[in-house]
Amino acid sequence: MVQYRQIGGKDFHMMFDDFKTIDKPLAMAVYKDITQNNQAYGLEEADKALLPFAVDDAILNAINQETFEAPLAIHFWPTRPTVILGGLDTRLPDFNQAVTWLYEDQAILPVVRPAGGLAVVSDPNVLNVTLLMDTKNQAFTIDQAYEFIVALLQEMMNAYGISLEVGEVATSYCPGKFDVSIRGQKVAGIAQRRIGHAVGIYLYMSITGDQASRGQLVADMYHEGQANQDEKGRYPQVDPSVMANLSDFAPIDTVEKFVDDLLTVIADAGVELDERSQETLDTATYSQRMQKRNQVLYDILANQ
Repeated sequence: MVQYRQIGGKDFHMMFDDFKTIDKPLAMAVYKDITQNNQAYGLEEADKALLPFAVDDAILNAINQETFEAPLAIHFWPTRPTVILGGLDTRLPDFNQAVTWLYEDQAILPVVRPAGGLAVVSDPNVLNVTLLMDTKNQAFTIDQAYEFIVALLQEMMNAYGISLEVGEVATSYCPGKFDVSIRGQKVAGIAQRRIGHAVGIYLYMSITGDQASRGQLVADMYHEGQANQDEKGRYPQVDPSVMANLSDFAPIDTVEKFVDDLLTVIADAGVELDERSQETLDTATYSQRMQKRNQVLYDILANQ
C-alpha cells in the first residue's frame, strides 16, 4: 500500500495551478444529483438508471469540444440500488444467468457503464463522484489522474487524522491499482474515462450501510455468472470482509457530509465553485448511446 500526500512533487494547494489561466479565476462546475430513494429501478425505469452516465459523457464531450465554460467539473451522484457493471462483466461465461439472477432474485436492475473496471454496488449510501478535467494545457498520464483524486481525498481526510492507503485489494469487488483503503480495508475504488483531452475520473465511496451485503451480492453474482469458468481468471473472488464504509473510520456518515467536506477542500485551494443544474446539459445523444450499450442486458431480461 502507498500513502499519497503529493502529486508530481507538488503540494496539494498547487495541484490546481495547471488549470488556471491568466485572464479569469479558476472555476469548477458542480452538479449534485442526490437521492434518498432506496427503491430499486424497474426495467421500465432504465432511462433513470442511465442518466448519470449521460451527464458525465455530455460534460466530457463538451470539454473536449471546447464548449464547456470551465476547465473543471464535479458530479455527485448516489443512485437508487443497482449494480454498475464494467464492460468485462458482459463477457462472464454465463452473463445471461448473472443478469437474470440480479433482476429476478434480487430485484436489482444492473447497468453497464462506459468507464473501465468491474462490477460495483451503488445505492443512496454509496457516493459516486466524477471529477472531470480539461487537460489540454497540462497532460495527465493515467496514473497522474488517479493520483490527483487520491491527493484530493487525502487532503479532505487530514482533518480527521486519517491516512489513506492506495493499492489493489485483490479480493474486493472491482479491484484496481488505485483502490483506496483505511487500516487495511477498502472504502473506495476509482475508474477512468478519456475523450480527447477531457478526462473523467470516477470514484465510488462507500459512506455507510451494509457493506458486507454489498460484497456478498457481487460475490453471488459472479457465482451465478460462472466466473470461475473464465479461462483468463479475470474476475475477483470477492471476500466481503476486506471492504468497509468510510463511516467506520471517520465522522462522515451521510453522503451530504462527504460532499460538503470535499467541496470545502476544493474551495480552500482557491477554486470558485459554480453550482449548476444537470438539466442545462444536452444529454439526449449520450442517453441514446447508453441505451445501446445496455440493450443486450434489456433483451435478456425482456425475454424472461
